[in-house]
Amino acid sequence: MVRVLLLDLGGTLVDGERPFSHVVEALSALAELDGSTGEPLQIALVSDFLRADAPTPAAVQVRFDEYLAILDRTGLRPMFEPVDRRVTLSTHAGVPKPDRRVYELALRRLGSSAGLTDCLSITENADRVAACRALGMHALQFGADFDDWSQAPALVRRIIDPTGSEEATFERSLRAHGQLAGPDDDPLPTEATHREVYDEQGRKTSRRERFRAV
Repeated sequence: MVRVLLLDLGGTLVDGERPFSHVVEALSALAELDGSTGEPLQIALVSDFLRADAPTPAAVQVRFDEYLAILDRTGLRPMFEPVDRRVTLSTHAGVPKPDRRVYELALRRLGSSAGLTDCLSITENADRVAACRALGMHALQFGADFDDWSQAPALVRRIIDPTGSEEATFERSLRAHGQLAGPDDDPLPTEATHREVYDEQGRKTSRRERFRAV
């Protein structure tokens, strides 16, 4: 069961301080998914970062601010607001990844009741993928399990609902969030990102009309 998606930043979402191709589009699509329980999939960043010089709240905040400045430069910060809930550093936990305490703290900051077995981690680091799986988490390795972020939403959907139709699962998620417009809705409703259309064989499907504003 997957309820929470935990993402690494450096080497996974960004190359240096520049997002990999299709990252923004993938994050928008992932934000539209439901988790295995039918509730919206929760998404957070969990990163290793410099340890605080002293384990005081002020020192930890300095490191967090430094990290947020990097996140600002990548242009991805809006995808992870509010950052006090959706961004967790090893600095906050006082131990490096892949210590389970880092991930458990990320869940607490997120306000989630999920356990580690309800989490899917995506990172470029093969050792951390193995460590996450040893903790009972689902894990995907960017660069091995997939090498283009345009592939990520479909992979995540399959992990969330391995027995269901990807398209049907995605459509249910869109409909539940008010993001699927009918074929005759004109103009497109404010919250809608997709529209129901019919293919050449007359089968109903959905077509993306725009990305969600962030």
